[in-house]
Formats: sequence, C-alpha cells, structure tokens
Amino acid sequence: MTYPIKQQGFSLIEMAVVLVIVGLLVTGLLLPLSAQIDQRNYNETQRELADIREALVGFALSNAAANGNPYLPCPDTNADGFEDRLAGVCTNVVAGLPWATLGLGRADRWSNPYIYRVTLAFANSNTGFDLGTAKDIQVLSAAGGAVIAANLPAIVVSKGKTGPGVGASEVENSDGDTIFVDRTPTNAGANAYDDVVVWLPSAILFNRMVTAGRLP
Repeated sequence: MTYPIKQQGFSLIEMAVVLVIVGLLVTGLLLPLSAQIDQRNYNETQRELADIREALVGFALSNAAANGNPYLPCPDTNADGFEDRLAGVCTNVVAGLPWATLGLGRADRWSNPYIYRVTLAFANSNTGFDLGTAKDIQVLSAAGGAVIAANLPAIVVSKGKTGPGVGASEVENSDGDTIFVDRTPTNAGANAYDDVVVWLPSAILFNRMVTAGRLP
C-alpha cells in the first residue's frame, strides 16, 4: 500500500508571525543606530564650531584695519561663502558664515548653513576693535531665561538636525536680533530644541590679540 507523502512547511499564519518578529528585531537595531548617528553628527558639529571660533580669532590676528586694529569678518549675505562689506562696514550683522573667507566647510553635519552674527563695531575694517569696544550679543538659558553669556563680539549657530524650528528657543536663534539661546537638546514637542551654539567671548579674543601684540 502506498501512503501519501505530507508536505512539510510553514503556514501563512506562521510566516506572518516570523515576519513580525523579524520586523521588531530590525526596528530594535535601527533605532540605536539612528541615535548613534545623531550623536556623532552632534559631536562633529560641536568640533566644527570650535574650529570656526578659532578661525574667527585667526582672521582677527591676520587682518588690520586702517588704524592698525584687528577686526572680525562680516557675515555672508548672498550665500557665496565670502564676507560682505561696503566701505569697510558690514552690509548685515547677521547672516551666513563666510566659510570661504575663513577657509572652512560651508555647512554643518546636517547640511544646514551656519548662522553668524557679529557686533558691528568689531567687524569695521576702517577702525577695527580695541579693548574698549562695546559688545551687544547675549546668550540665554532658554527663551526669556537667565543670561549665561553677555557682551559677546560674535556667535555662530547650527540649526541642528531639524533645521529651522518652531519652539521659542529655536526661533530666538533665527530671528536676527542680539539675543540667542543655548540649552540642552530636547524633543519635547513645541519646546523641541537641537541647535548647537558657540560664541566668541571677548576675554578670549582680547587675550589672543594682546598676546600676539595686536592690541596694547
């Protein structure tokens, strides 16, 4: 007598269960990987901002106004990478970073252009700046929060992974005034914040100029 041979295999239900399990495993692996990439980009952008601050100091060390005083670069207002000034004065005090003038990359790790603001008197190539030049930029702990840095010659902002944000703190870094925010990154809805900020303190700038003999 010949017996029928049973075909062994997975049922549709079993296949569906396997696919669900595989999907969960893949998702579990991708989420940590995505977080690692975000953290790496954040760290590298911080390092790039530190290089930018050093480049701003280097520019001041290498450029002398008509009276011999050092001066900082103007912002790039037309996105060509070069500073924009007219008759020695910046055409705008806040715009893009003059990355080509400084010999740096054009954008952050998320391909967003940096925002650069400078105190106008510090970027005047006719008079330059000295130890008594007034500064007008300040940094808060949040929109409307406590002052954590004041009287700054210049500041640079990366808009982070999300780019222009809608939260009050992110808007403060994009509204073109003299007030900026530096706070811990958060994904809290309307208060989400992932900007990366670096500023040039006058104490560091002045110390480097005095040490190099550029200021008395």
